[in-house]
Amino acid sequence: MNNLILARTLLYRGEDGQLTRYEIFRTEEDQANNIDSIHVYREKSIEGQQVWFRTDDVISLDHLGFPKDGGVQRIISTDMRACRDLGSAIGECNKHWSKKYA
Repeated sequence: MNNLILARTLLYRGEDGQLTRYEIFRTEEDQANNIDSIHVYREKSIEGQQVWFRTDDVISLDHLGFPKDGGVQRIISTDMRACRDLGSAIGECNKHWSKKYA
């Protein structure tokens, strides 16, 4: 089992002033397609204290990188499949935040 390493933290502030935090985790493997998961947190005020709560939001990365089951390519396409790298993960965070919290 590979250990997860925090690769990047992103903060977004909505028009309402509320913060959303995205934590992007990668595996220990030294390869380009090593982004494993993204966790989403929202800042809330409880009794005057600002506290981070993890949301139930799921940001799927299954459409990025090579299929996990391996195998042979089944279709020919002119479109390249995006890598499962840090840049693509940040793009997925941007899309998620724009759709749900902006």
